[in-house]
Amino acid sequence: MSITQFLKIVGRGSKGSGDLTREQSQEAFSLIISGQVSDLELGAFCIAMRIKGESASELMGFMDALLPELTLLDTGTRPTIVLPSYNGARKQANLTPLLAGLIAAKGLTVLVQGIEHDQARVTTYEIFHSLGWPILHHTKDLGLFIGAQLPIFCPLKVISPALQRLLDIREQIGLRNTGHVLAKLINPTIHNSWQISNYTHPEYPAKLKEYFQLKSANAILMRGNEGEPTASLQRLPELHFLAADGSTYSSQEERFSDNNPFGEINANLTAHITSEILLGKLPCPQSILKQANYITIHAGGRLSPC
Repeated sequence: MSITQFLKIVGRGSKGSGDLTREQSQEAFSLIISGQVSDLELGAFCIAMRIKGESASELMGFMDALLPELTLLDTGTRPTIVLPSYNGARKQANLTPLLAGLIAAKGLTVLVQGIEHDQARVTTYEIFHSLGWPILHHTKDLGLFIGAQLPIFCPLKVISPALQRLLDIREQIGLRNTGHVLAKLINPTIHNSWQISNYTHPEYPAKLKEYFQLKSANAILMRGNEGEPTASLQRLPELHFLAADGSTYSSQEERFSDNNPFGEINANLTAHITSEILLGKLPCPQSILKQANYITIHAGGRLSPC
């Protein structure tokens, strides 16, 4: 089948393109993830959406198409925080495992979902592997991992093999695509959870806020650090808590001058320093500690056990 009719709408450049309706978006993306479009059309779609950017209605439609294909996870009765990890470390240490460990230490279930490897970056998966923390390769192991009271990493390919295939196109065309935006929006838990949604580009906060409010989902919006859902060592950005009941809360940006304890960027060293901080042998960066506290109080505190 063809998505030519949709390409005519989204493929007219940054000024001439239009947005698909939610229904059109669902139809187009259903064809894409089921492998019913040609490689040429798929490449054209990825580039067109990269230039145009996704609207909230398009994100809703794409997720409508994706939802029936997702493997959903029952994380039990404890409050759950979902962290997306799709960028990893490039110039600064990857702080996502540290944030996950701090939140888990406060008694919440923490599920990190993301990619396993990136040729140019240190991924959260690689740091989890070095730490010996749980990695969910088979959903049947989830119950055992939750009992360990450690953060759990779930590769995207476990949640959505089809979306992982779309992300893999980056190796061919050299650009991220709509699949990366959707992957960061996935909350694979069945109930009782909040998800962090981090952005880099300034046009996304308003779109993401509209998207989560349309879904009536519990979400925390923030500007990410190198694409990861954490503060940097020097800056904790505003955190915007959007509750499913429509209530909101926002924290203020804060600045810090802590020394960098991580040094060279590699998985083994980052894992070692992360472990030392969590064991209390090294001081915890104040930005990450405060982020974990905000999440625990304003998200975890509002999720009562079922």
